[in-house]
Amino acid sequence: MTKDSGAGTRPILLICLAVFGLMTGQQMVNPILAPLARELGLSELHLGIVMTVGASGVVLASPFWGRRSMSWGHRPVLLLSLAGATIGLAAFAVIAQIGLTGVLAVPLLFGLILLSRSVVFGLAWAATPVTAQSYVADMTSGEGERVRGMSMVGAAQGLGMALGPALGGVLVFGGLLVPLYAAPILIAVIAVLVWAGLPRPDAHRTRPATAEVSPFDPRMWPFLAAGFGMFLSFGIVMMTIGFLLQDRLHLTAQQTGQTTGLVMLAGAGMMMLVQAAVVPRLGWSPVRLIRVGAIVMTLGMVIMMISTNTPLFAAGLAVLGTGMGFGLPGFMSAPTLLVTREEQGAVAGLVGSSNALTFMFGPLVGTALYELAPIAPYVLGTIVLAGLVVFVLLHPGVRQRPVEAPATTGEVEEVLGTAGPGV
Repeated sequence: MTKDSGAGTRPILLICLAVFGLMTGQQMVNPILAPLARELGLSELHLGIVMTVGASGVVLASPFWGRRSMSWGHRPVLLLSLAGATIGLAAFAVIAQIGLTGVLAVPLLFGLILLSRSVVFGLAWAATPVTAQSYVADMTSGEGERVRGMSMVGAAQGLGMALGPALGGVLVFGGLLVPLYAAPILIAVIAVLVWAGLPRPDAHRTRPATAEVSPFDPRMWPFLAAGFGMFLSFGIVMMTIGFLLQDRLHLTAQQTGQTTGLVMLAGAGMMMLVQAAVVPRLGWSPVRLIRVGAIVMTLGMVIMMISTNTPLFAAGLAVLGTGMGFGLPGFMSAPTLLVTREEQGAVAGLVGSSNALTFMFGPLVGTALYELAPIAPYVLGTIVLAGLVVFVLLHPGVRQRPVEAPATTGEVEEVLGTAGPGV
């Protein structure tokens, strides 16, 4: 892929395998969360809090993992992440099974779910996407190559988001808890493969010094804002789609898990397809990818608002996924092209925090609005995306010119004509 194409491609593929495994395991569980919450006696708001607390851990941990991926090395951070995620999801499965027996009071059950699914899994989950982005940024140079590398990571995420709900929906036929036990097993297997296949860095290799970057750095915040808008809207949909399908189509808990898995497959499948097959061939700049993604997502959200049957829901989520497929590699690539090598870990942490921040507010806002009116979360998503389209088309900060392989922070500031507060 870069520096040494033969030596660099295989590790990047293994990094993508880790991203795929973590995302697949997470998404296997997501389609059943809404019906499971109701079976456990939890409300929509309870589930929103569980997701919000988990995302809060990701927000807080992502900058830490970004810096550690550079100072400790990508391999140990990645393996620690996969091991922690396995433990968190396995504990969640056991707690859910005990909870279905009715022996735990709702407050205690809710607290244990928060600890396993939100705290342990959330903190561990945070390290993998951050490490993947940092690794690709370290192994690639130039706009085209960076976009292709980030597209591989995004495609791995999309593939996991496509297969995960489908697998979860199929496994539900064996019982509501089967996906909960299958997910940590899958992540554990992926962890073993990464441990065996990902090479250890050379002992003599000098790791770059790490530098902090402020989220308010003029190189960063326009792209962080764009990513926030896209992920917030997508997160609201993913958090409430199970409830909407169950209530609007009058489905049972098992039918909801199966239908939600199929509908999510449409969205995640298009996200994966666009990043794997379309974006690398188009050769578009990161900014163009972000703009097209925002416009397409707005159309998808409108379709979701007016959907009244499963095919329309699937079509709306497919259009949303297409927009994310364009926007995600642009959002991930653009800021990495404006900073120095020693800042890449910090940038990966900021991107990870920005993504997680949306899933911190999105589930809470989405579920709270849903309790007021089922259409309310989708109206908010449409407004956010329409505003994002205007922002990415007009704001000058989105049009910053990439720096080709800068060696120092000073070179970046010279090209941009500004000495930002990032370091």
